[in-house]
This record gives sequence, structure tokens and C-alpha cells, in this order.
Amino acid sequence: MKVLISAYACETGRGGEGEIGWRMVRRLAERHDVWVITRANLRAVHEAAFRTEAKPDRLHFVYFDLPWIFRFYKRGKRFFLLYYYFWQIGTGMMARRLTKAERFDLCHHLTGGMDWMPAGLALCGGPRFLWGPVGSEDTHPVMLRKLGAASRIKDRLRLAVRGTMRHLDPLVRLSAGRADAVLSHTPETLPHRLAGKVRPFTQTGIENTPELARAKDDVGRKGPLRLLFAGELKDWKGARLALEAALRFLERDDSATMTIAGDGPLAREMEAMIFAHPQGHRVFMTGRVPMDRLVALMGESDVFLYPSFHHGLATVVLQAMLTGLPVVCLEGDATGRAVTGEAGITVALRSDRDPTDDLATAIAMLAGDEPRRQTLARAAQRIARERYTYASLAGAIEEAYFQIRSEKP
Repeated sequence: MKVLISAYACETGRGGEGEIGWRMVRRLAERHDVWVITRANLRAVHEAAFRTEAKPDRLHFVYFDLPWIFRFYKRGKRFFLLYYYFWQIGTGMMARRLTKAERFDLCHHLTGGMDWMPAGLALCGGPRFLWGPVGSEDTHPVMLRKLGAASRIKDRLRLAVRGTMRHLDPLVRLSAGRADAVLSHTPETLPHRLAGKVRPFTQTGIENTPELARAKDDVGRKGPLRLLFAGELKDWKGARLALEAALRFLERDDSATMTIAGDGPLAREMEAMIFAHPQGHRVFMTGRVPMDRLVALMGESDVFLYPSFHHGLATVVLQAMLTGLPVVCLEGDATGRAVTGEAGITVALRSDRDPTDDLATAIAMLAGDEPRRQTLARAAQRIARERYTYASLAGAIEEAYFQIRSEKP
């Protein structure tokens, strides 16, 4: 099958959605002719990667970016959503030209998984169209109460903008209307009018390679418990909540340590929290680290603490699981659904409980029950290897391709 894919994020070595895009298009190109429209600034990253690993013969990249003035104002993450919106429109125009020159069987919007933003490939007409995986989590009321006033206002604005875009934006409605099927990791948040098209789908996978994770042969502790959080230091990534829970646990345990790998808008506030706390000398902030250092940190740790919310399943969680770290997280989002009670401890959010206390208690349970911690660690490795491989995810997408092709328009 000849497939045209849009992958705004598609690069290796940095984790996140870029890793998802990179691994998926390579897998799909093993059995299909795959053309990928992605950002022009990734060309050098791809060329460097293909100097150390073979480029699939059936994989073709088409690089596209908006004019320099858009890139200038987008620097960092400033105006990212506006840039992304116009990038999708430009992608649609490029896809129109490509579909006239090449006969594609299907178009697939792969990464850029926001179900409230347009898919450029929907604008090109012609081939059948698969949208996804897309989705977006809503913030649990308990977590909303934990946020500061500014973050609560931002969350409510985010909810209003998403709803407005899903129901009123003409390009988002066109994307949903043109889709022959929608793959979603949060089908409950999509408009009811799409119910007949939606197919539940796991967004994230993991490759069993040393560049992403090195599975421990011996998952036993080598001394005091070592906690790890890795990710952007943002509210919805659970960074501050992870620090609060770790400090509360350290008040009960006189030898454990906590490492926080990442950077973000909460960095200074978290540093101040650490400095002011009596046990803060046992918390270490590394800042953002390269992938090889992150892999090493996971190998040195015993528990991965990741209490994210309104967030999809992050690659870093699967990296931790494959390494052999039980995960302590919150119940109710994609991370909790992946971990369940098999690969760690998921903390239920209850209106009469403080999640900080419950997360600290979960950590203490693993610190005080080494056989259970090791059992969860080995189960985490098994689940990552068996349920979340890119081979199985690519197979599920391939199945969707053939189903779409076989259905009447």
C-alpha cells in the first residue's frame, strides 16, 4: 500500500511524540511505501540518524516549513499552537501537490495528536483518510483543586478553547468529517457525532533498544531507595506533585533520595521548595539531560514517580517500565491505564483525600516491601515488552489501513 503520512513530530533521541513518529514510520515502511511530510528542521536529525542505522528503502521524507517570519515568532514554544495550525494548512497544500504527482492509497495524520486542532491531510481530498492517534485528557476535579489560581484559570481556558475548536472551527470539523476512522486514546472526550468512526488506540510504544532503555537483569535494590522523576517541570506533567510527595516520604525515611531530571517553568519554584525543606538536601535536580544520561539515571533508580494528569501515556513511562522500575502514578489517565496494579501503584483521586499523602504512602509501601517492589519491576518489564512494542502498534495501524480500504466510501 502507498501511504502519505503527516508527522509534525518525527525524530529520534529526544523521546516524546517525536520518537513515536520516528519509530512508527520506520515500522510501517517495512511493509508499505511510506511518504512522510514533516518539518524541514528535522532533515539534519534524520541524516545523522541514517549514518548509524539503515534507511528503509520504502521510506521517503518530504520536508516542509512555514516562511521564516512564522519560525521567528515561534522560537521555543512561543506561539506554538498558532504555528502548528498554519503548518497543518501548509501541509494540506503540499499534500494536494503530492497526491497529483503520486497515486496514494491512503492519507494518515500520525503525530500532532490534538483532537481539537486540524489535520492538514484532510484538506487534500482524494485518498481515504485516517486521523490519529489523537486525544486529550480532562483535569480531574481533585487535581484542579491542587493547582494555584493561575493554573486553574489556564486549565479552564484550555478546556473552553478545546471545546470551541472541536465544535466550531471549520478546519477541525472538516478533519473529523473527512476521516474514515479516528484512532483515539481518549475516545470519551471526542464529540458524539464521531462515535461511529472512533476506535480506541494506544498512543505510545517502546523499542527494546539500548538508546531508549537498558533492562535490568537484577531488579534488586543496591542500598537506600532511589526515586526518579523525569519530564518537563510543568503542573500537568506532575512535577510539583512528585516533589511534594517525595519530600513527604523523605520525612518518614531517613536514607532515600530523589532525582528530578528535566527543566521547565516550575524549576525555580521547585528549587525554592527543596531549599526550604529540612530533607531537601536529599533531592537532586539535574536539569534537562540527554537521552543517554536519562537511560543511565533509570538504571541507577528503584522507583519511577510520575503523577501526571490530563496527559497521554509518555514514552518516558514505558522507558522506566522496560528498565525495570515500578511506577507510582495517578489513576484515571493513560499512564494509570498502562501501569494499573501490575507494573506499579496507581493512586486513586478522591475528594476526601490529599493525593500528596497517598502518593507518599505508595512510595513507602514499595520502600518497605522489597519482594513486592521486585515483582512489580519484573511485571513492568514484561508489560512494556509485550503490550507496547512499536511492532504491535504498527500492526494495529496497518489493520486500520486495510479496514478503511475495504469499506465503502
